[in-house]
Amino acid sequence: MRAIAFAVFALLAPLAAAQPALKVTQVAEFTGDLTQPHDAAFSPDGKLIYVTDMANSRMRVLEAMTLKLVGTFGESELSRPHDAEFDRAGRLLVADTGNHRIAIYEVTGAQAKLVGELKGLSGPEGVAVAPDGRVIATNTGGGSVSVFRDGKLERTVGKYGSGNGEFARPHDVEAASDGTVYVVDSGNHRVQTFGADMQHRATFGAALKLDEPKYLHFDGDRIWLADEDNHRVLLLDRSGQPLGVLGTGKRGRGPNAFYKPEAVLARAPHVWVIDTYNDRIVLLRVDG
Repeated sequence: MRAIAFAVFALLAPLAAAQPALKVTQVAEFTGDLTQPHDAAFSPDGKLIYVTDMANSRMRVLEAMTLKLVGTFGESELSRPHDAEFDRAGRLLVADTGNHRIAIYEVTGAQAKLVGELKGLSGPEGVAVAPDGRVIATNTGGGSVSVFRDGKLERTVGKYGSGNGEFARPHDVEAASDGTVYVVDSGNHRVQTFGADMQHRATFGAALKLDEPKYLHFDGDRIWLADEDNHRVLLLDRSGQPLGVLGTGKRGRGPNAFYKPEAVLARAPHVWVIDTYNDRIVLLRVDG
């Protein structure tokens, strides 16, 4: 028995070393009748977060550092929204999945007015704004990524598949400050990166043993990635090398235990985990 235990430890030790468990302290938690929240976005001033309350087809607005509810909007306008992002004009873009569009809101706190939309999409679950102002959306229902410029569809790239530049249920898309585009290719359990020209650059995820990764967030030169079916959140460098991990790898509920978390926000030393199937947002401080 001791020999077996040692062998198991020997197998797990390299993984543990590569992905050290991060120590955290819980600062706040919000449930507030959330049902499968999927992602969130910081307000431009960083004081609020806008949460996609997916199964309730609405947006919830919370104070970032207390998770106190500020308000709600979109209940009669949105259908199963998944992602949210602010554009350079300060408007909130919502991946309005059930309506196959990106809904555009002018917002002041929890007051919101629907002022536009980007159409021609298939079940979009991710939206990003590139440094040059282009809007990029994932077509989760179509296995592709669409790029809009000045409110008009510029092009759609990719197709269903597992090769470079192909996708299976792509969820999140994020654009780094240097123009690099990251697409979380959930059905292929990986992340692909593209240049500003949307030409494939690299792929990572196999060594991390990802299982249905969903949404990622930049925090300086680091990436936080929600690895949904592994019940964990990974901290990575920009090339996808592991720096740390939140979560036990098993379903749970606590300061460092999650149930299929789909997204994360970060602003060192704080991390906001969208703990989707525990129907909550939890604010953590990473210690050390």
